[in-house]
Amino acid sequence: MKSLFVLMLAALMLGIASPAEAADRDPMTRDLILLTDWFEGNFDNEEQIWFQKLQGDALAEKDRHQRIHTIHRRVDLPQFGKNVFYIEEYLDNDPKNVFRQRIVIFSTDGKTRQIRMASPAIKNGKEFHGAYSDPSKLTHLTRDDLIFFEGCDVFWERRASQFEGQIIPKSCVYGEGEKRRYSLHKLWLSSDKFWRVDASLLMSDDSLHVGHPEDMPHEMRRALPFNCSIHFFADNQFSGQVVEDLSLHSQGGTASATRKSDGREFEILMREKEYPYYETRPDFIYFSLREKGQERSIGFSVNDPSSRQVGVRAESIGAFCHRDGYNFRESLELLPE
Repeated sequence: MKSLFVLMLAALMLGIASPAEAADRDPMTRDLILLTDWFEGNFDNEEQIWFQKLQGDALAEKDRHQRIHTIHRRVDLPQFGKNVFYIEEYLDNDPKNVFRQRIVIFSTDGKTRQIRMASPAIKNGKEFHGAYSDPSKLTHLTRDDLIFFEGCDVFWERRASQFEGQIIPKSCVYGEGEKRRYSLHKLWLSSDKFWRVDASLLMSDDSLHVGHPEDMPHEMRRALPFNCSIHFFADNQFSGQVVEDLSLHSQGGTASATRKSDGREFEILMREKEYPYYETRPDFIYFSLREKGQERSIGFSVNDPSSRQVGVRAESIGAFCHRDGYNFRESLELLPE
């Protein structure tokens, strides 16, 4: 009895957990926190589309990607777990062209020492369009409101400075007869990039049925939010028309305003570029002003990728944007004394 007491005392002094305490400790906790932190936000593959256009006829039409903008909003839905997100995705820079909505549920899998991601679809999804800006729409969701797909969960692992996830090969199967197929779903996530292969292959011969091959993922980058205004100057003075509170993001985001004096519509565009052709300062934020429907800019600026405020002025029009959370005093502190 005395020896047992001595062993327990030694364990406490050395900080050794009891079996019950050890069972409560999850070795995936740290990775789960980092993965869900990186997962939250907006992502867009506009840069991928831009470079594919540059290739012209050298890239076959079947190999081109469609533009996708995906919004990952963390939501408080304890009925599904602690780490839950609402996902809404739209095509071709059109928020009304929604093609996918999901509730994403992260958990840890002690057996595989991986992070598990379930992605059930939402029944009657149109009722919940825009829930990323109004999560209260989702408050009363239950499992009966969702469609869970057997065998289609994604398992994530941390590899060096990124996470890689995939569905267990040939576990997510659907369709009948000759069209019976399985989902090929692979994901790569880092602090600023989210790449995804989303395809289906025929069970009969593993040939591609829908989507792109495994080596041709959608290459999305994190889209940073900016708040913008467009100023139409009168006689070169600030007393003209001002259109404020325009939302813009850094991955090919656009916003527009109509000048009341003549009814012409002007558009601002922002691209955060990783340019492969330059050795000096290849990364930058390109910010331009143009008349809507025109390819040619009437003014543009090239900015450091860490810029939290950008602007351009041309032809009695000024456009100015700042990062969400930006304070004007930040700029003052950068000025030389």
